[in-house]
Amino acid sequence: MSAKNLRVVLARPLSSGVPSAEDFRLAEAPVPEPREGEFLVRHVYLSLDPYQRPAMAGRHGGGHGPLGAGDMPSAETVGQVVKSRHPAFPEGAWVRHFGGWQAFSVSDGTQAYLVDPRRAPLSAYLGVLGMPGLTAWASAVRLADVKAGQTVLVSAAAGPVGATFGQIAMQRGARAVGIAGSDEKCALVTGTYRFSACLNYKQPGFADALRAAAGEGFDVYHDNVGGPMLVDALKVLRNYGTVVLCGMMAEYNTAPEERSFCFPMALPVLKRAVLKGLVVYDFEPQRDAFFAEVAPWVASGAIRVAEDRAEGLALAGAHFGRLMRGENVGKALVVVGPE
Repeated sequence: MSAKNLRVVLARPLSSGVPSAEDFRLAEAPVPEPREGEFLVRHVYLSLDPYQRPAMAGRHGGGHGPLGAGDMPSAETVGQVVKSRHPAFPEGAWVRHFGGWQAFSVSDGTQAYLVDPRRAPLSAYLGVLGMPGLTAWASAVRLADVKAGQTVLVSAAAGPVGATFGQIAMQRGARAVGIAGSDEKCALVTGTYRFSACLNYKQPGFADALRAAAGEGFDVYHDNVGGPMLVDALKVLRNYGTVVLCGMMAEYNTAPEERSFCFPMALPVLKRAVLKGLVVYDFEPQRDAFFAEVAPWVASGAIRVAEDRAEGLALAGAHFGRLMRGENVGKALVVVGPE
């Protein structure tokens, strides 16, 4: 085992703007030693997710301030326990926890969960069977209660949350229409994920295409974006339709004082819409029910996945910038080390 722990830290504070590779740098520290009640994890996969961007700027709640130069971003990882002084996490076990942008981390078991590579690929525990999958399942099953015969609209449909939401909706008998930011992503949405249709919002005539795809209106809109796209979606929502407010990609790179968009509150009133906000941590106690329902669909191929990988921590900053520019195709991951 290496005596050095490679870490990725901020080169400067990131209050706003789209991150780039130059905003991060590599740093070395000693591999930490676990104390009584702790265990040491060697990371194999690092999850990159949009929520990490506002967290870096101190806008993610939880009382955490903005990260400064030299601070390491938090993130979920999957790795193997290599040294343990914790009875529930023996050496050799595989674990998902908030290990951060680094090669090794120590945990006391808080927000740490054992995972089984025999039941699913290890990387899936950061995607379709991890936080993104739980988010999608909670949205489709617990909040929207998608039913057979309904039509759902999904923004950021090529991403891990949107893709899984749409596929769960289809497993429940609904029709899924996606929105994505490129023809390549739309091909993934309709080809791999098997949505009925996908609209590229960057193409001219998007509003007309959305109205045409809506038919008599969408029953459910799963919103990963916010901003003007939420307005576009509300216009084609059925009366008494449901909107699950899940993400705000349109705002993550922008400081609050720089935002000019104003949400027209008359639209939800005119549509008699039900708007439900989702915070995935509320559904952590239901993870077993989520896994029991979704894991068999993943194993059978009923729910499909795509991953956008970078090899090595040295590429984490550039890969995160790719994610925040919307250039990723599939779940963004960094391969930290060999399985």
